[in-house]
Amino acid sequence: MSADAWCEHCDMSLTYCPHGAPKPPPEPAAAPPAARAPRTTRTTVPAGAGTTRRAAARVPGAPAAPAAPVRRAPRTAPGRTPQSAFRPYVLAILGDHAGRLERELVMDELAVRMARVLQRDDLAVGPSGEVRWRTVVTKERRALGDDGLVTSGGPGLWELTPAGYAALEAIRAAVAASEAAAVEQPASE
Repeated sequence: MSADAWCEHCDMSLTYCPHGAPKPPPEPAAAPPAARAPRTTRTTVPAGAGTTRRAAARVPGAPAAPAAPVRRAPRTAPGRTPQSAFRPYVLAILGDHAGRLERELVMDELAVRMARVLQRDDLAVGPSGEVRWRTVVTKERRALGDDGLVTSGGPGLWELTPAGYAALEAIRAAVAASEAAAVEQPASE
């Protein structure tokens, strides 16, 4: 194509004109995906046995095996207060303030009430830049929400649900029963 060639439709050089450009070749038809063989898994066996086991192939259309949800308690590092220890305090604080309080006020109240419970490593600053126990309380708040005991009443607002009130009453009843047992025990000896 010469540099002097111009399109009669758009007055552009045929080099840049969409009318004079050659059509792109058609894309090849996509080949259907090849069927794959089931994966072969090796199992650990005693030396010399050397057996190979094939994984069972899943039949198309058959229901998959249901995965059971596994909920494990988070592992607490030594020198730190476990996450579950904050639950009764958070519920009690919310219960003492008509079931609803801002996050920062809950944290301030927790600092006072749990001053003797918190351990040395709880007071250290974590990688997020926040004091570790506050991060753990945030995780516990999420767990309380997952359990249906606390809900968000708005941005930064924690609110007890009816189930949360019931859990709080159960905790208070258990504490009262243990205190009553502690009072009765020395008297019976």
